[in-house]
Amino acid sequence: MEINLFEIANKLHQHLLLNGINFNEYGYPVIPKEMILKTEPSEIIPFVHKNQCKDKSKTVVCFFEDDIELYRRLNKLEEDIEILKEFQGVTGFDLSPRLGWDKDTQKFNILINLMVNAYRGLNGIKLLPNFRIGNESTLHSLSSYPPNSNYAVGSLGCSKNHIETNLFYLKMKLFYARPNKLFIYGNLRKEYEAYLKDYGIEFKLFTDFRTASYKKWRLENGR
Repeated sequence: MEINLFEIANKLHQHLLLNGINFNEYGYPVIPKEMILKTEPSEIIPFVHKNQCKDKSKTVVCFFEDDIELYRRLNKLEEDIEILKEFQGVTGFDLSPRLGWDKDTQKFNILINLMVNAYRGLNGIKLLPNFRIGNESTLHSLSSYPPNSNYAVGSLGCSKNHIETNLFYLKMKLFYARPNKLFIYGNLRKEYEAYLKDYGIEFKLFTDFRTASYKKWRLENGR
């Protein structure tokens, strides 16, 4: 898929400035508290499966998907506005800021994510911020959001690799952002759950769409 990320970033930047969005000292857009979702969702569901939700008014649409799918959404930002307005809100956009990439690429992808969020917020869509960052150089991206916001977490999953590293980043983000509550979409390893409970961090788990669909299929087929 052909996509010019720099052109999209430039257009978003100009649009946000023209519509009163400020950028902080770290170069990230400042998301006004009025844009942040305050109510708890009953369901979190990926954009590609959005029409399978139970109640749009109680459903948050998430974007924890492969970058190729997110590129499609970047090409249809304006078209998606009316669709997303039907839902309770959306999670923060999630272009990958993978730890193995150079820090400038990580920061650039996070910047696009945050500008997409602000663009949607300007169009009346409530935001559930994404708790994902890249390496420690991107920690300040969480400064885009008001203190004590609720956050969406793509997964604190079942992988046995890099547990100590992931726990380090989790602690760092919690200390920096001081979230009110985490809404976790997908798996939560016992190590991370124990830490959240020990430090009194409120969280709520949401079964990912694939797992929920499989469970439903098994029930319907007596498996």
